[in-house]
Amino acid sequence: MQIKIKWFGTANYILELGNVRLHFDPFFFRNENSFPELQTKKEEIKDINAIFISHGHFDHITEAGWLAENLEIPVYCSEIAKENIINHVEGKIIEDQKYSISEVAKNRIKTCKFHDKIQISPEVSVELIKSEHIKFDLVTILSRLFSWKFLKQIKSMAHLGKAFLMGDVFGFSTTYLDKNIISFGSLWHEYEDELRKHENCDIFIVPLAGNSKRHMAKKAGKMVDILKPKVVIPVHWDNFYPPISRLENLNPFYKYMENKHPNILIMMPKMDEEIVIDV
Repeated sequence: MQIKIKWFGTANYILELGNVRLHFDPFFFRNENSFPELQTKKEEIKDINAIFISHGHFDHITEAGWLAENLEIPVYCSEIAKENIINHVEGKIIEDQKYSISEVAKNRIKTCKFHDKIQISPEVSVELIKSEHIKFDLVTILSRLFSWKFLKQIKSMAHLGKAFLMGDVFGFSTTYLDKNIISFGSLWHEYEDELRKHENCDIFIVPLAGNSKRHMAKKAGKMVDILKPKVVIPVHWDNFYPPISRLENLNPFYKYMENKHPNILIMMPKMDEEIVIDV
């Protein structure tokens, strides 16, 4: 059996499970200085069964409304994320990002709660895990405050933060036959009881952003300690919207994994390229 993952930066990826394709946190609204460069356009996304949104921040939702309209597919998210998606598509947040969206498409955006389980097909289901957004550490905050590039754009950056409220934060437990894929849109390690429910999962898609490299390695490492996955796939480490973002240094995480989990396979995704995992 094969599981396929195609990554488009941030926590934006397509998970292919047999004849089911799920799109998580669709975000193609990268600026011209982003790195690595994303080649795939939203118009190239096809044959998706459903979209899942981890939380309402702009770098997780900007194309969800467009895809709901044009692919005629459901979007599963929190109430706040739904409001953000509709406001964004209607041009209420960023004027030049206005798209046509029908009432039918708006109704395809389904609000969910923690632990809801969505059956996509007889073989595939997705359960929403209770989670939170990573708390930015002092190093991360100071790196922005003392960045001249960030300070020059602080008004536009602040607007994105205020307009795209976070809302509830979901992780995802995707089951495909007897295989389990755990993924998050933001790194949250403190709900240990939630994580233990998914111990010995097959794949862990881990977002590595929002903290210093050492804190990030420690928090992600703790999640790996609990989940004990067979395969780890790091995402969200790209410089997706500078100066609000940066290219993350993953070396401390690699070192943690080498020391504590040498038998767990780390598969690094490349932008626009598909990873194939035999399970």
